[in-house]
Amino acid sequence: MKTLNYLILLFILVTAFSLNACKQYFDPPLVFEPDPGPNLTKDRKVLLISIDGLAGLELYNYVPANINTLLEHSKYTFEGIADANTHDAAAWTTILSGKNSAKHGVHSNDFDDEAEVDPDDPHGHEGSGESTGYITVYQRLLETGRSLKSLSITPWAPLDQNMFNLSDENGVVESDEAAKDKAVDRIKNGEDNLTFTVVNFRDLNAAGLAGGFSMENADYKTTLDRIDGYIGDILEAVSQRKRSANEDWVIIVTSNHGGINDSYGGSSLEERKVPIIYYNENFVGQQFSVPPFTTAFRARNGVNGTIPAVEAEMYNIGTSGEYTIQLKLMVHQFGSNNPAIISKQSNTGNAVDGWSFIHNTGVGWRIKVRGTQITAANPKFDIDKWYTLTARIYMDGTTRKVQVFTDGTLINEGDLGTAQGSSSNDLNVGYAPAWTGGTTIQTVKDLCIYNTALPAQYIQDTYCQSPIDYGNYEDNLIGYWALGDGIGSKLRNSVQGAPDFTLNGSYSWEFMQNDFCKIATGEEEDENEAFLYSIDILPQIFYWLNIETHDSWDLEGSVFLSKFETEFIGK
Repeated sequence: MKTLNYLILLFILVTAFSLNACKQYFDPPLVFEPDPGPNLTKDRKVLLISIDGLAGLELYNYVPANINTLLEHSKYTFEGIADANTHDAAAWTTILSGKNSAKHGVHSNDFDDEAEVDPDDPHGHEGSGESTGYITVYQRLLETGRSLKSLSITPWAPLDQNMFNLSDENGVVESDEAAKDKAVDRIKNGEDNLTFTVVNFRDLNAAGLAGGFSMENADYKTTLDRIDGYIGDILEAVSQRKRSANEDWVIIVTSNHGGINDSYGGSSLEERKVPIIYYNENFVGQQFSVPPFTTAFRARNGVNGTIPAVEAEMYNIGTSGEYTIQLKLMVHQFGSNNPAIISKQSNTGNAVDGWSFIHNTGVGWRIKVRGTQITAANPKFDIDKWYTLTARIYMDGTTRKVQVFTDGTLINEGDLGTAQGSSSNDLNVGYAPAWTGGTTIQTVKDLCIYNTALPAQYIQDTYCQSPIDYGNYEDNLIGYWALGDGIGSKLRNSVQGAPDFTLNGSYSWEFMQNDFCKIATGEEEDENEAFLYSIDILPQIFYWLNIETHDSWDLEGSVFLSKFETEFIGK
């Protein structure tokens, strides 16, 4: 009975407290799961240490002693990818909520969006405008109904007040040294059921702002050495716990962002590349580097780019004249109803004015000009591979024709006749609201529109170029969108004076492999190449603590450590 009363009181207190918390929303209703009991030989624990402002590329050049000791038994990278918004509050919210900044809606350095709001961009930094709020790891721990005590330590008051407020023990400390002292005491002497600990160090961030986020800044390097000493003390405290022999710790060392010169907040690689280190005494040491990559977003139902009709008139193709339309496509998930890839039609399922590229029921693609369609039904698209789709519209005497190419190979051709390729509709890329097959998820890159029919041989020779080399056809290019801007809601047009796409929906910027030419090397996939993201940290925490996640949580990261279970299960 006491337990029931405790749970009811806890539910009321958590609900009342969180209603006042900025940007935090609950999944109704809260479900308290029964404690499944120990199903592992040891008690699982997680220690997350963030050295704010530690640039991954700089740590690669100089690894201090205690961090270096961890690497022997770590899965790690110096090229982890932080949120595209590298402001402090945005990056921390991503780590502890498992959502990117476009979804969690925090965009500033201090959790106060109002301080940096542009009236034309009310969600800050060209946010998507579709933020859905967030729920932190601490509430998820409470929801399990298990006795999973949390400890959170930081010298930064906004982090404590906005992120750590549901931790079992928190409170602002005066300095990084004080953070270390409290961590050592509470870890070494704390309860057996202390399960999740976060320790935040801030001095390195201040050193970077003062003199540059670089080891060439003497204060930056000296500060890192000092914090490394703190980490050594904390690691010793873990080993000195009373039940340490019965505990199995994953220790995560990371950063909320890097920096470029003496600043951060943007989306450059220097700002986004952070160390991500997962240590466990049983792990076999393995360093990961990022494969060759490109920046892109995944289009899907409700997430696409749009040029309003009034600005998109220059991309009407009428009933005569020559054009070349080309793009690169990667399909992540097929839908139904021949969804659009790019469209300037009000309904790609009917014979209405305008033009579009659409899927062909999962087998190749087709161009549609009003009701006339020319299909490139071979080859079938493989999931998560790049294809270049090209439509060459040309005049053969007085007859208007089109050729369709996949990866530079001519697949089909046919007459367009007098089909009307102009419309008063928006130009949409990645998703067309009228007819999409809503489950399709795809990425489009390097969209080019020329007001001439490029030679077939030129298409064959250049289909996998990125970025595009215009060659002798720069004057004919009326639109080129790389679609890899990396931040913000605009997909910039490289043609001066030509319109940009505006992103719609809850989009996020990702890094994807850029093997546009699909070159076969004859070698197996490099097992030491992988994208590790800050947004993956929370799924690793839930995995390690044996907490079942649910689709309704809308976590965007993925579990990585499960690939190595033979190294630690039963050890």
